[in-house]
This record gives sequence, structure tokens and C-alpha cells, in this order.
Amino acid sequence: MTKLSVILVMSFFLLGFAGCGAKKVDTENLKEVATHVVGNVTVVLLNGTGELKQGQNQFVLQFRDSKGQSIDVGNVQLGSSMSMPSMAPMSGDSEITPSGQTGTYSVKSNFAMSGAWHFTVSWDGPSGQGSTAFNSNVR
Repeated sequence: MTKLSVILVMSFFLLGFAGCGAKKVDTENLKEVATHVVGNVTVVLLNGTGELKQGQNQFVLQFRDSKGQSIDVGNVQLGSSMSMPSMAPMSGDSEITPSGQTGTYSVKSNFAMSGAWHFTVSWDGPSGQGSTAFNSNVR
């Protein structure tokens, strides 16, 4: 086998295995929890029930263009906090992972209390740079 053939075969296997690591998300059966538009980017938070709940949550963060098509926003950061009277705000722990689908990210979060939570989302990638903030209730 020639050196070029070995390189091509190894490249094929490496590319194939790289694509297997991402977990695809079925967004068709998910309900919108919150939607926020920033310029030409729509940020949508989705899950199975359309509501966030106290405790552990799994949801999807999706980025769409003005036509509703998913767009690549690259690196995404998500923060969540809840105002507490006479205390520092409570933070929600979040782990965000690209799903392998353009503009779609899987999120695991823990909300210690029910009530009004404040979310901040920022992104930096091929579709530009941006950020937004919105509120959503946790039941």
C-alpha cells in the first residue's frame, strides 16, 4: 500500500469517528419555552414540556435566522441566575454541548428554586457575535 493510500484510509476513519461523537437532537417533538430575537438571530429554548422545572433540566438552545433556518453561531455561553431579596443572586449550573446539528446545543441545567430566572446567552462564530438576556419562569 502506498503512503498516500495509507493517509487517505486513516483520514477516512478519523473523519468517520469524529462524526460519531455528536448526539443528534430530535427538535420536531420539542416545545418552545422561550424565544428571543436579536437583530437577525432568533434564540429559542426548547424542551419536551414547554416549561422549565425546579431541579435538573435538559433542554435545547437553538439559533435561527430570520427565515427560521438553523444557523452556525460557533461558541455559545449560557448563564442563569435568580434574584434573591437581600441576598446575592442564585446561579444555575449549566453544561452546554454542541449537538452535531447546525445551531443546536444540548443543555443540562440545575435550578435550585422555582420562580423567575434571568438567562444570558452569548455567541461568537461564523454568523457573527451577539448576546441577549431574557427571563423565564421555573416551575
